[in-house]
Amino acid sequence: MSQPVERERLEVDVLYVGAGPATLASALHLMSQVDAHNRRAEAGGGQPMEPPTVLVIEKGKAIGDHMLSGAVMNPKAIRELIPDFEQQGFPTEYVCDYAGFWVFHPAGKLSVPLVPPNFRKKGYHVTSLNSVAKWLGERCEAAGVEIYPGFAGDQLLTEGDRVVGVRTGDMGVDKQGAPKANFQPGMDIIAKVTVLGEGVRGSLSKQLIERFELAGRNPQTYETGIKEIWKIDPKKHRPGRVVHGMCFPEILKGFHGMWLYDMQDDLISLGYVTLLDSEDPHADPHLEAQKFKTNPWVRKLLDGAELVRYGAKCIPTGGLYAQPKLYVDGAMLIGDSAGFCNAQNLAGIHMAMKSGMLAAETIVDALAVSDTSSKTLGSYAERYRRSWAYAEHHQARNFAASVERGTFFFALNEPIRMLTGGRGLMDEMKVKPDHEHTKKLAELPASKRAKQSFAFDGKLTFSKEHLVQFSGTTHEVDQPSHLVVADTDLCRDVCTEEYGNPCESFCPAAVYEMVPDPEYSGKKKLFIHHENCVHCKTCDIADPYQVITWTTPEGGEGPDYQRM
Repeated sequence: MSQPVERERLEVDVLYVGAGPATLASALHLMSQVDAHNRRAEAGGGQPMEPPTVLVIEKGKAIGDHMLSGAVMNPKAIRELIPDFEQQGFPTEYVCDYAGFWVFHPAGKLSVPLVPPNFRKKGYHVTSLNSVAKWLGERCEAAGVEIYPGFAGDQLLTEGDRVVGVRTGDMGVDKQGAPKANFQPGMDIIAKVTVLGEGVRGSLSKQLIERFELAGRNPQTYETGIKEIWKIDPKKHRPGRVVHGMCFPEILKGFHGMWLYDMQDDLISLGYVTLLDSEDPHADPHLEAQKFKTNPWVRKLLDGAELVRYGAKCIPTGGLYAQPKLYVDGAMLIGDSAGFCNAQNLAGIHMAMKSGMLAAETIVDALAVSDTSSKTLGSYAERYRRSWAYAEHHQARNFAASVERGTFFFALNEPIRMLTGGRGLMDEMKVKPDHEHTKKLAELPASKRAKQSFAFDGKLTFSKEHLVQFSGTTHEVDQPSHLVVADTDLCRDVCTEEYGNPCESFCPAAVYEMVPDPEYSGKKKLFIHHENCVHCKTCDIADPYQVITWTTPEGGEGPDYQRM
């Protein structure tokens, strides 16, 4: 836009970006900690604090719309945050009373008699992250926190080496970037502390980490989780069942895994997770999930069942050594934006909550002395190092690197790692970014250069185009694509030959398609169906050239992950 845009300016004390478990737990804990601080001040004759103005902005149309997880939750953090959470009506589907570890093979499945420690989930709460966010949001608003759904953080606002807030995205812009009749400029939200809890691979989090060189000692690694909710025959439903497992012989080639959690109303949460470090340029998380459902036991479970919901989300798996520096002047990182998911223990929700609570305690201290520089915010990292969250991550610190080295190394290293408190054969093993594992077609045997063929039956297995309908995804077509490809000529002229256009495979929502290019006979150009995007971030991670950048679309757009 050639003319300067006049933007509304809003000033708050604390700004949270993203309304997920990390930010909502943090905002709620912050308000309670302010109350506790003032009670102590009154009792001891100290100076009470003015209640801070706290704002949460969320890119989804409503709180929880973009929330997706397995989800079986360790109640440790929520019990610290809200001791009587169960009495307050926390949205638990069931409490796990059976935790199984199964191996699926061509003839069915085998239940492993001795369940590995990290899969023992008895007493954990099967829930929906969508419902958890809504529930926490209600309590935040009751405590005086403002929440603005439908506002996407577009860029960080900085002054020198200090973060001073966030600019939200413009709305009502057409494909060419020109304002439409309903144009509404984004506003500048100025804050003493900006807390980024956008989830995995957050746009502003990427900006912060790159701008201030906060990256961890190892690159972050990821996997893509495909989740489906099915309504099954009540006779096959088993309340309290939590199953994790793997497929044989597929496990010999890569650490893909599955989950099965029973929910209320005869629903099941069925998921399949695929690591993004594959050498195969045609690696396809969606296809792996569909193939898994053809296992005889799973096929029988889903016989006569009805598909209710579909979605996908990336999961950060790098662990402790991939976590970035958690703070700069005026800003902090929490939850999956800071890599707090513990992939070894399949534990993201309670870790996200705890990170937010530790950040909240730090913010209260900072506001009390009117100093939100790194000097004061740095105590967030100290609190983390003294917490059970750090202890859990330290025990799992070499899990990602052990996985990266393949099945046989993992089988050798894991028992040693368990006996040595997480160390294993060596400590602080290095890993490569996922995209660097992808091999060019010429580097593969001729028999492995073609894409897999698979016939979807439309009853048990479905195409990406069909499944997107079950994600509730909506985007305005006449807007700039939020999936920004830096060089589309590269896709046509180089990637086609070198890698066979992996974007057509790794995206679980059929966003990327190579179509005939009328300007270049015999060649294909990239067409982006941005309206299909389910916000999983796989493309931003897995593209071998790293020319795809996921940015936020207009606020309020994207998936609608009810009960996901």
